Amino acid sequence: MKKYFICTLLCLSFAGFLHAQDSMRVTFAKILTPYLFLNEVVLNAKILLFERQWVRGKLLTPNNEVVTNDSFLFNFDKMERRLLVTKDFNKVFEIDWREFKAILFYIRDTGFVFKHIYPLSNKDLFQVLINGNDRYSLYKTMHMKIVKEMGSSIGGSSRALEKLVDLPEYCIMFPNHDYRIIHSTKRAAIERIFNLDPDYAKVNDFLNAMDKPEYDETDLKNLINYLNKWSL
Repeated sequence: MKKYFICTLLCLSFAGFLHAQDSMRVTFAKILTPYLFLNEVVLNAKILLFERQWVRGKLLTPNNEVVTNDSFLFNFDKMERRLLVTKDFNKVFEIDWREFKAILFYIRDTGFVFKHIYPLSNKDLFQVLINGNDRYSLYKTMHMKIVKEMGSSIGGSSRALEKLVDLPEYCIMFPNHDYRIIHSTKRAAIERIFNLDPDYAKVNDFLNAMDKPEYDETDLKNLINYLNKWSL
């Protein structure tokens, strides 16, 4: 885990490393505020990024200091766009988006890096799928939407039921640090994103080789890796 964390810090150009554990507690105390939206729905519903369990995390502050304390557990409220922290679930706190610019969530030896992309959004957390530095990068965030679907009641009459649905949103960062948002992984949407890009022909070659009307997240990652291979 330590090796993975160090590699992650290097990839994201983290300048700091771990402070003493005592100073971490002081730092956390300064940035925690009570979470005002706390209820049983928040603790158990699909609006949390990690539904089944809360996870440990390491924060990167705006001053490039890494803040960690293994007595705290983290989660992210996808509806309210808030980073949540707790020790015992009796009290849940939030950390304001201005207090950190990236976070590493980790479950045992598996880590998930999320960061703010400030030109795009202050509150959204984007998962780093591919960090290309000066090449192409790929990020992902989740928005939630309440949709209605028809269901049947006990008397046989139909009624509208509300359901929470995750809507993925991808951000592609270009080598010139421009970015584009893509909500659909259909071929036409991908082509539109790269329409004016110098690598449009390579994108077309990749899509022609796959020859699918619609692509998934794995295909999108393979496309970005394919483009980065040519830009070495």
